[in-house]
Amino acid sequence: MWVIVTLTSLAVILILVLSVPLNMVVRVSVPAKPKLRMKLVWLFGLVRKEITGRKKPEEKKKVVKKRRKPGEGRRRFGNIFKILRTRGLLKQLRVLLRDILGCLKIRDLTADFTVGLGNPADTGLLFALIGPTTFWLSSSSYHRIRVQPSFADEATFEGYLSGAVRLRPIQLVIPLLKFVFSLATVRVVKKLVLAKWKRKN
Repeated sequence: MWVIVTLTSLAVILILVLSVPLNMVVRVSVPAKPKLRMKLVWLFGLVRKEITGRKKPEEKKKVVKKRRKPGEGRRRFGNIFKILRTRGLLKQLRVLLRDILGCLKIRDLTADFTVGLGNPADTGLLFALIGPTTFWLSSSSYHRIRVQPSFADEATFEGYLSGAVRLRPIQLVIPLLKFVFSLATVRVVKKLVLAKWKRKN
């Protein structure tokens, strides 16, 4: 009896913990080199993590790379493409991405970019395509987005983006379970198991 009570209590605690919102603040600036800064806050501030694009001094040390066997990289890419060609996998990945994006609640989004393709005609065509989307995103009071064209002879992409996103981790459970137990994922696992079994034999 006590085993059932303990497992039930742990399940309830886990559900409550996963129901606590995770807040993410993202800032990206693109002057010469892109700079990324992300801050994660969870469990009412008890868990904090800051991610930056800057490498720590110890990470800049020279790493000795192992020499790969001839054709090893090509075989790896070949295996990846075989997996991606699994029937129904790309569709399931699109559904998973759509469901995850649907779980995100954008609380604030600010963007200001200057974009040019180096050719005025190409730049005009680009903004004819992205203009309606930019206008639609800017219609929300929580979104302040401005993307302006640059008709200079050089390609241009500079500006910044910042946003605040809220997510309840428990909302990801159903999309992940749908993906894991889909027929496409089962086919991928079957391929991997068979390939590993063939290598051993």
